[in-house]
Amino acid sequence: VAGEVAALRLLAQRAEAAARKAGLAREEARPYRPHLTLARGSGETELRPYADALASFAGTSWTVDELTLVRSELPRSGVPGERPRYETVGRWPLGGGARLRDAGG
Repeated sequence: VAGEVAALRLLAQRAEAAARKAGLAREEARPYRPHLTLARGSGETELRPYADALASFAGTSWTVDELTLVRSELPRSGVPGERPRYETVGRWPLGGGARLRDAGG
């Protein structure tokens, strides 16, 4: 991620502070690093060659205009092929503005 990284870090810090205030603990102790997740591996597939191949990639720039909070429910059943479930919890326009209503209200 490039561009206004300082603003992105500030947004992450504020989101983390709001979560703490709401009583939510951060699961990962590592410092925030701006990124875009393209894939997740189950541990069975070696993704390093793909990450290395994309290391020098630079796409066209784009502006993020909305923050979406997504809850990830990772599989726990052990059933082969079970996928994570994602639920949009809330959406907010960036640049100042009220919360957008999500599908659940």
